[in-house]
Amino acid sequence: MLISFKNTVSLSEMNNKFRLHNTLIVIGKDALLHLRDFIIQNTHTKIFVFVDQNTKKYCLPHLLNNNVFSKKFVIVELDSFATFTNSESLKSMNIVTQICKYLLCQNIDKNSLIINLGGGVICDLGGFVASIIKRGVKFINVPTTFMSQIDASIGGKVAVNLNNYKNQIGVFSNPESVVVYPDYNQSLDDFDFHTSLAEVLKYGLIYNERFWKNLTTDSHSNLYFKNKIITKKSDLKELILECVKMKISIVKSDYYDLSDRRKLNFGHSISHALESCFLEESNSSTSISHGSALALGMICETYLSYKKFKFSENILHEIVRKISKLFRPINYKKVRFSYSFNEYLKLDKKNKDGVYQFTLIKTIGCAVVNVSVSDLEVLESLDFYDQIYSDG
Repeated sequence: MLISFKNTVSLSEMNNKFRLHNTLIVIGKDALLHLRDFIIQNTHTKIFVFVDQNTKKYCLPHLLNNNVFSKKFVIVELDSFATFTNSESLKSMNIVTQICKYLLCQNIDKNSLIINLGGGVICDLGGFVASIIKRGVKFINVPTTFMSQIDASIGGKVAVNLNNYKNQIGVFSNPESVVVYPDYNQSLDDFDFHTSLAEVLKYGLIYNERFWKNLTTDSHSNLYFKNKIITKKSDLKELILECVKMKISIVKSDYYDLSDRRKLNFGHSISHALESCFLEESNSSTSISHGSALALGMICETYLSYKKFKFSENILHEIVRKISKLFRPINYKKVRFSYSFNEYLKLDKKNKDGVYQFTLIKTIGCAVVNVSVSDLEVLESLDFYDQIYSDG
């Protein structure tokens, strides 16, 4: 498959810039101009570009064609450090150690720059490495997947997994910049792009009812924004801008994730436990996609919200219908009743004194953090998930 990106950028888009703490976020076809100028204007001793097989093949050549790198750089292909093909298995302390050893052999110093060219895993892993090596070097995120462009690359959270426990070791570390070039989504396969739409739905549910109403579905599992179909080849700039603005607004009010920022975790308590179980079950050779797990998590946690806050059945069915139209059911029977599922839930970072603390919604567009939930209620929500698809 040959991906052809437009090599020209429009200077008319220069106002698509946002500041979040110390990070400049640039969105649009002009974003690469910003990256090129940043490299020219700064005197980095070395530039390390973190890639995976996909971004090395499809996205890195595009950067080179646009003369983004005016200085010598070192390509670090992260896949080469892992035994398994599953990208989530890269997020381990063992891989972090291997990467750091390699960077030291390449004479990385405090004035070096790391550029993370990839999806959420690369932005997470690369940001974590940058935050600890030499007690911290500067880094830039160039997210190449839709999910990382609207969520994972923004906000300063970087983390790796501990064995199969999701994101248990991490810090807050701000990139110098986040460079969002929407057309990089064309490098994704259709499934990976489609599952990323779960994060889009989440923004509407936790923050903006108007945004939620502008998202519609059809009988062919397509999602529309303002009556325009969303595909990897669509003009995604407006949708990305809407999502990024919502994330910035939430993160600005609670950078260290103590209260309001936890709204972004809606659907994630159950989905992270499920993802951890799949990693364990498959011995890290395969995994469930984050978007698919999040869809399940949002259906379950919408049901918990309905039970806790007593909103109407019409709202419950509206939410569940939209999610279930977009996402097929997950075959998770092996992990549902496993001891590990409850153990992973118990290690959710939001929990307090051994009690599950979920983010739920009072209604569409209004999230509530730190809601206590029991094991029995979680099981009841999974029963509801199963019933939704058996009825369909």
